Amino acid sequence: MRAERITDRVCFHGEGPVWWERTRQLRFVDMFAGDVLTLDGDRVTRTPVGSPVAAVIRPRLGGGAIVAREHDLAISNLDDLSDLAGFVTVDADPGFRCNDGGCDPDGGFWIGTLAYGFAAGAGTLYQLDAGSLRPRPVVPGLTISNGLGWSPDTQVMYLNDSGEGVTWAFDYDPLEGPLNRREFSRAGAGVPDGLCVDAEGGVWVARYDGGCVQRLDPSGAVDAVVEVPGASKVTACTFGGSDLGTLYVTTSRENLPEDAEPDAGSLFAVRPGVTGLPAQGFAG
Repeated sequence: MRAERITDRVCFHGEGPVWWERTRQLRFVDMFAGDVLTLDGDRVTRTPVGSPVAAVIRPRLGGGAIVAREHDLAISNLDDLSDLAGFVTVDADPGFRCNDGGCDPDGGFWIGTLAYGFAAGAGTLYQLDAGSLRPRPVVPGLTISNGLGWSPDTQVMYLNDSGEGVTWAFDYDPLEGPLNRREFSRAGAGVPDGLCVDAEGGVWVARYDGGCVQRLDPSGAVDAVVEVPGASKVTACTFGGSDLGTLYVTTSRENLPEDAEPDAGSLFAVRPGVTGLPAQGFAG
């Protein structure tokens, strides 16, 4: 399969796509520009988040959004983010920043961190439950905490560590959290970046420096590949559209010369023949 380019070059480092069901639009971030991007028909609009880094955005179940910024989390009551304001620090150390994250099936928000120097084992995956609104460390010892997702039956949590080049699987318990960490996959060129899970339990992994998205079956074996022509730095993916049957793929220009890969930084899409799961929202 091959994804098609559906926008011009719209960002430097696209990440964290999510289908916003309330508005039936795709949203993603231009991470190092500190902007949230919204695909509105055939145009892309930008909303700054008040930070040099916009790491990830996810919907709140009651309306509005939660946004991870460089060092903190911000919350909005409105989908247009016009009242976005920070409310809790994740890691105040200037040598660290937030990276990828998402919401669990029970309405909690998860955010990973990394050290700016990519020190091995320095990153942590934090969980913010809707009640306490205080992030707690759950999975330490990561290098680049990245893509995150849950199986359709919510029994398995998947997590990419780009620094180690591995996709981890955990047994997931809503009270005890992720347990029984084990290697799920190391397959493919480049490194695993963002991920999403389809309705059949397939795990779609963006391969940064690999120019593709891989589908892993529930055993961890590669059973499909989506090529992303003209963009080697494939960062993340999600299902969207009215039937959740379109796989949207973000790309990056990070560390590329200006005249290299002119399509990198564009948004791509493909209809892979399976549907995704609805985006989980934050209950806080």
